[in-house]
Amino acid sequence: MDLILISQILAVTFCVVVVFAAAYYLGYRRNVRKFETQSEQDREEMLTIERALKEFWDHEKQRLEQEKEELNRRIGFLETRLDQYRRKAAGIGMMGLRKSKVTDMFITLLIENESLEEKLFLQNLKLKQERDEFLENELRSISYKRILLSELLAQSEVRRELERAINDKGRLKRLEIKQKDIDPLVAETSDEAEKTA
Repeated sequence: MDLILISQILAVTFCVVVVFAAAYYLGYRRNVRKFETQSEQDREEMLTIERALKEFWDHEKQRLEQEKEELNRRIGFLETRLDQYRRKAAGIGMMGLRKSKVTDMFITLLIENESLEEKLFLQNLKLKQERDEFLENELRSISYKRILLSELLAQSEVRRELERAINDKGRLKRLEIKQKDIDPLVAETSDEAEKTA
């Protein structure tokens, strides 16, 4: 009798252990799959954000290269004009017209124009540096926002709230569509009631 009771207890214990082991194994497998799915989604999100940042960076790089080419063309044009002005000023001075007031005024205007062009060039360089610094700060803030967004989306409470908001929005749209379908029927029945009255 004791042997039968002990064997039954051992059998029940074995069954309980097998059930717990199977439940643990199934739960472990489900969590592993969920983790792999979550990791894949996070990886896809990071790749999407990385692609968007790369496109933005490439666009900004291309725009800056175009501006650099434009500035180089302007510099070349201004240097040729400067050479022309210098040749004219040298030619006027060599022609012996140096004593004339018009010649002095012309040379003064050429020198003033040259200094103004130099100031304009320096101002353009300063503006370019400020714009480059602004773009670097903007890229830095975008990367910070991306990190904060990924950390925020990693939180399960935030994900649940987002899913709930999306579901609520879908329900509201369905209710609005149903309401639009019901409104013409209500208007028709009120018109018919007025006609019968």
